[in-house]
Amino acid sequence: MPVAIVTGCSRPTGFGQLTAKALASSGFEVFATMRQAERGKSLESWARSENLQLSVLEHDVCDPTNNKSVSKRVIEKTGRIDLLVNNVGMSSFGALETLHNEHIRQTMETNFFSAVDMTRAVLPQMRAQFGGRIIFVTSMAGVTGIPGESIYCASKFALEGMAESLAMEVQRFGIDVSTIRPAFFNTGMSMHNTDASLFFSRGTEYDVFNDGVVASTSNGEVDGENPQLVANMIVEAATTSTPRLHWEPGEAAPHILEARSSATAEDWRKFVMNELGMAGWLEPVSTANETTA
Repeated sequence: MPVAIVTGCSRPTGFGQLTAKALASSGFEVFATMRQAERGKSLESWARSENLQLSVLEHDVCDPTNNKSVSKRVIEKTGRIDLLVNNVGMSSFGALETLHNEHIRQTMETNFFSAVDMTRAVLPQMRAQFGGRIIFVTSMAGVTGIPGESIYCASKFALEGMAESLAMEVQRFGIDVSTIRPAFFNTGMSMHNTDASLFFSRGTEYDVFNDGVVASTSNGEVDGENPQLVANMIVEAATTSTPRLHWEPGEAAPHILEARSSATAEDWRKFVMNELGMAGWLEPVSTANETTA
């Protein structure tokens, strides 16, 4: 039975927990990790009711020592690791100038450095067994910039670059690397972070902009696609006989990728701001002031 570790599995509507269930249903022995193991009781109950191999492990992905210990526990129990799904992540929004320093670093630590550490923790075992797959849940925000999500985009662009580089480093050891690039899915992640004051300062030149970003982010999530589509694609990426580097789940992501590749930078900028309902923000300050006077 192949063995999988999936990080960030605490929310029932999140990619992590849905992926853990889908992998277990597909014949994997799954170790679903989360910061607070008690939040996984219903997940373990579901697995028992379905007679599937799924265990919940308490895991702080921002602790390199903990990442190593989780990997060690899985190896001690099963003797192998066939799949790592680096799913854990947090949202971030607000104009760069207004973001709190602590939030910037927490976002990069959670979204990028945790995946670096966890990947480094499992690579020795995958090399030793000459086989394995590592999947990074990135985003279309790792393909194109989004105003008001500069640090989130930075973390996902970083994952994309690391994954592409890593794929060339480890192919000779029988290890495949993939990124999953969701667009708009109703996971509840952004809505989960409801206190925007944790992200950015108010009383700045960007208040109107930040309010617009919060509104568009929340609305986009509510109107998003079914997150089960992402979980299903992760299973496909984990089990296909013809693995590839990039996967775009759902309907929106492939369209965004195609549109971005064919548009000029200027045209894309106008399109994105218009889609977010903030086309006026591109006007120079003096022009905007004259318009509202």
